[in-house]
Amino acid sequence: MFSQISILLLLLLCANTFHRSTCDTNLQLLCNEKDRYALQIFKLGVVNHSNMLPSWSTEQDCCAWKGVHCDNTTGRVTRLDLHQQYLEGEINLSLFQIQFLNYLDLSLNGFTTLSAPSPTNITFSNVHFLDLSFNEDLHFDNLNWLNQLSSLKYLNLSQINLQNETNWLQSMTLHPSLIELRLASCHLTNISPSMKYANFSSLLTLDLSGNHFVSELPYWLFNITTISNIDLSFNLLQGPIPKSLLSLRNLECLKLNDNEINGSIPEWLGQHEQLQYLGLSENMFHGSIPSSIGNLSSLVELGISSNLLSGDLPTSLGQLLNLKTLFVGGESLSGVLNEYHFSNLSNLEELILRASFSFDLASDWIPPFQLKGIILRNANIGPNFPEWIYTQHSLEYLEVPNSNISSINGDLFWRFVANIPQVILSKNTISADLTNITLNSLIIFLDQNNFTGGLPHISANVILLDLSFNSFSGPITPLFCHKLGRENILDYLDISSNLLSGGVPDCWEYWKHLSFLFMQNNKLTGEVPQSMASFPKIIILNLSNNSLSGNFSLDLSNLKKLEYINLRGNNFSGSVPTRMPHGMEVMLLGSNQLEGNIPPQLCNLSSLIQLDLSHNKLSGPIPPCFSDIPSWAGAQRTIHYPFQINLYTKGQELQYRDYGLLRTLELSYNNLSGEIPPQIFSLVQLQTLNLSRNHLTGKISREIGSMKNLESLDLSSNKFHGEIPASISSLSFLSFLNLSNNDFAGQIPLGTQILTFSASSYAGNPGLCGAPLPINCTEASGNGNADGSKQHGGSKGEGFETDSLYLGMGVGFAVGFWGLLGSVFLNKTWRHKYIRFLNHVAGQLHVFVVVKFNGLRGTQASFV
Repeated sequence: MFSQISILLLLLLCANTFHRSTCDTNLQLLCNEKDRYALQIFKLGVVNHSNMLPSWSTEQDCCAWKGVHCDNTTGRVTRLDLHQQYLEGEINLSLFQIQFLNYLDLSLNGFTTLSAPSPTNITFSNVHFLDLSFNEDLHFDNLNWLNQLSSLKYLNLSQINLQNETNWLQSMTLHPSLIELRLASCHLTNISPSMKYANFSSLLTLDLSGNHFVSELPYWLFNITTISNIDLSFNLLQGPIPKSLLSLRNLECLKLNDNEINGSIPEWLGQHEQLQYLGLSENMFHGSIPSSIGNLSSLVELGISSNLLSGDLPTSLGQLLNLKTLFVGGESLSGVLNEYHFSNLSNLEELILRASFSFDLASDWIPPFQLKGIILRNANIGPNFPEWIYTQHSLEYLEVPNSNISSINGDLFWRFVANIPQVILSKNTISADLTNITLNSLIIFLDQNNFTGGLPHISANVILLDLSFNSFSGPITPLFCHKLGRENILDYLDISSNLLSGGVPDCWEYWKHLSFLFMQNNKLTGEVPQSMASFPKIIILNLSNNSLSGNFSLDLSNLKKLEYINLRGNNFSGSVPTRMPHGMEVMLLGSNQLEGNIPPQLCNLSSLIQLDLSHNKLSGPIPPCFSDIPSWAGAQRTIHYPFQINLYTKGQELQYRDYGLLRTLELSYNNLSGEIPPQIFSLVQLQTLNLSRNHLTGKISREIGSMKNLESLDLSSNKFHGEIPASISSLSFLSFLNLSNNDFAGQIPLGTQILTFSASSYAGNPGLCGAPLPINCTEASGNGNADGSKQHGGSKGEGFETDSLYLGMGVGFAVGFWGLLGSVFLNKTWRHKYIRFLNHVAGQLHVFVVVKFNGLRGTQASFV
């Protein structure tokens, strides 16, 4: 017995010793030196600002480096996964010299260049997975470096610029083993629509969405009999869906949404019994939705929309047992939906209908589904809020905008929506008093209804709240000064266009997370408290069109994120506020009582693109330092949050949704004096310049022709004199011009653009002549203008030299003229015939010019 136990212990000891020996062997395996060298070459080109690769050092074995995976037996590198590590710089394809590398993922980084080794050093036939997607600043002129990847099965280059690679399809067909190919948003333009075959014998997934293909669906696509997933959405594809689509019998996913595909939705589409995802929304289909769609029993997601579709929604859709998402939309779709449309949709999770459907459902109808989301936009589901929606207890979003709802069951409704994260009731006619209601959803849109009473309370959960365009009244203090149980996270608040009154509360310290605050178009009064300067995250502040008063003395310079401030249409007094953040882009202070000079400190706002100081009491000169503002003087245009702006330009108040493209300077209706600084005419990016209704003097510099982007110019009702410079005719984008009520003299310059403006643009300048005014220029005053000798200004000496030159030219011309035609005028008969001929030509020319100019004016008006 003892001997047996001894033998057993000995065996266990040997086994344990062998195991430790084996483990020790594995632990001692080192990264292959060639693999380490290739990884180090790659790291040399990587810019690692975030220090996401601290382990990539010579002190550690490369198999322990972040993202590196080695084979447990051989120690050779087989995988490198560095996706979303905030890496920048260069991708050096020396990585592909790692002999056993089969998986490489560098997606979701910021690489900008790619460096490939010489073809003689390439030995990377084992790579079968390559993902470089979402390196948005990475550009490839060609894909030749992929040619040696004979084993490639998965390739994702989405969000990489391939616009210079016109033969991308031919390059991809060199990889017949590809199973999944993703080239989404690569700026591709050529899809080779006439190409018959593409050598994709193994391809299952093809994603070419978000490119710029302008053609019909390509022939070669329908010969890839293995394919099961096709995504061609967000392109410009045209033409009908060809019947050859039926040859793709394995098709499970077809996404053609957001294109320009036309024709009817084919009835035979119902034969694709394997189809699970069908996206046909946002196209140009016409006709009706075929009932055969109801035969697609495997469908999980269905999206169909087109403004040219008409008719009813077929009841056969109610038979799609597996359907989880239903999206149908179209301005011309109509009809009545009843219980048969939903009878068997027990798995439905999202119901999205954007059409004027009506509902004929029993008041006690209980749907067979429990939805996560409802969107019924532009539907006729009113006047009462539908009772069946109260049966949905798992909703994450409820959107019923513009759906003719006027009545809600107050207590029941607000209890029901309190647990729904996103609620949108915009553009209905709901009348309800919300004074004692507490809103709890994360996102709430109640705008453009008839809600009354005081502003509702909100919980600390609310992130976005829009109560604009209602009939809320009373003070705003109860909303803002109501202490919550914990710190609120409200980011966006819009209470504009109501009947709110009283003062601005002094309790903004509770709203540290506000980024967007809209309180315009109310009846607010009093001064603005200093606590309003305590928004560390504020981007937009709009207090316009109230009755606020006092000095706007807030120090906003520490609000580093503030880009837009609108104080127009109030009674603010004092000087123009200057304590603004340097990132300020839009500053609208018009229609107040501001006095004093325009402060030169505004020129330090390097990001300023729109400045409105109109309708104030400002005096003094225009600061010449405006030319120091980069965004007006020639800097590239930047894109920002879309500002909604009412801008007085082109002679009228227009509403713009500006994404950072507008450049405007509005100083009208003040008491400004002096000349326009010549530097103003160097603002080449400015689109609107309005200096009207001031006391400005001097001449317009001929450098005005440099303002190539100018669209609207208003210098009316000032004291400008001299001639209108001829260079103004080179402003090809100019669509509004008002120089009226000044002291301009001389001939109005000729030019295609200038001639499109009516006489009202020049009225009130007695010294002006020429078209379009009815005053013809005299021969004496017209010569100088006609040849441009006076329109370019200059000193007296320059004028004398120019006059002498023209005098000599005139004498030479006279000698030649009389030498050839003197005999005509000496002969009375010939002279009479010649004068009649000239009169005839002049008449014909006058008719031609009038017709053409009227045509130009009409064309211009049609575009404005």
